[in-house]
Amino acid sequence: MRVTLRRGLPLAAAAALLLSCSPTTTTAPGPSQPGPAGPQPQPTLQPSPTPAPAPARPAVAETLEERHVSKSPGAPGGVTLLWPRIIPRDIVDENRDLAAALQQRMKGIVEKHLPGRPVDFRPEPERVCPKTGCTGVSVGLLLSRQGQGCLVLALVSRPGVSPTRIVPWVGKVQLRADTVGFREWPESQITIADYIPCNSLLTTMDSQEAAVAAALQAAAQ
Repeated sequence: MRVTLRRGLPLAAAAALLLSCSPTTTTAPGPSQPGPAGPQPQPTLQPSPTPAPAPARPAVAETLEERHVSKSPGAPGGVTLLWPRIIPRDIVDENRDLAAALQQRMKGIVEKHLPGRPVDFRPEPERVCPKTGCTGVSVGLLLSRQGQGCLVLALVSRPGVSPTRIVPWVGKVQLRADTVGFREWPESQITIADYIPCNSLLTTMDSQEAAVAAALQAAAQ
């Protein structure tokens, strides 16, 4: 833009004219600046999600030893008929039925030679008396098997915390001692000499019943 100054125009008037003709520059407003620093709001902390509880492990109420202990001490003056002990351990499953049959057979002998006494018939796997002993006579069995050969011992104890009498019943054994301490393993005192065929169990039991009967009657006195 051109401005023509007339001759004789006072300087002040000329300056005013130039200023009036100067383009006006408009400054766009900038972004607003934050005010003076003050207390700033604290960020809200979201609570961490509560982790899901780990699945509860089933409580082990019993140890291996406790599971083998009779839940009942038996009746005073009666007989506690325990579940048979089966060795070696890896034949337990396939000989459970045979063990149950032997326990039933022993029940008949107890009822025959100790008539009128209550019999507490203990289920699997209760094969030892409680720590304080059984209230009455306790009777157990030991079954060992090798292929088709069987060995059976009767285990008879007086009431209370008493040693166990080992009575050979089926098969041939050598006894280092004919008793074993209360709740101790009877196999610690035997050496197996020979098994007999398992299909001959009943006839052999009949021939050795007298020894079992004598042990029962002695324990009941």
